[in-house]
Amino acid sequence: MLDLKEFAGLHGSEGKRQTEKKAALYAVRQTLGDNSVEISYEPSGKPCLSIGPQISISHSYDKLAVLFSEGNQAVGVDIEMVRGKILKIKEKFLSLSELKELEQAPLEKTTLYWAAKEAIYKAAGLEGLLFAEEILIHPFEYSEKGGTLLAQVKRSGSEKKYTLHYKILNDYVLVYTDNCE
Repeated sequence: MLDLKEFAGLHGSEGKRQTEKKAALYAVRQTLGDNSVEISYEPSGKPCLSIGPQISISHSYDKLAVLFSEGNQAVGVDIEMVRGKILKIKEKFLSLSELKELEQAPLEKTTLYWAAKEAIYKAAGLEGLLFAEEILIHPFEYSEKGGTLLAQVKRSGSEKKYTLHYKILNDYVLVYTDNCE
């Protein structure tokens, strides 16, 4: 993870998008110890490395997160600032059972569901995946200290299960895929 404001202060700021791309490349090169690595993007927007593992990138306001795969497994990461705005769109990304699960939940848990679905979307790599109907989060015991949750993607009669980890970082929620079956 990188603080984008701090990165821009040290490396110069050329606008938000340029700073995000420059910071992601910096994080990749530092982590892999290889300054020749480049990031390219598929038409879907998925980032790919010129050499090495698969990656997933997420940014929210002044935070950037990069997740590297072990081997060649697809991965997904999402970082989200906790804001009340998420409540205005919850019906668009939550199933009826998830809406019921979150009726009395803290704002962080609703944000966590959004971030988990974003991370799964990135890992699954399926275009047009419907968040409310095809990505389902299993009920879990929420903890402000972080934890693990299970989810699945159901599409066209097939099913894929995911294990995700989450952390609550002050005003942010970080979620990343661990494995899928």
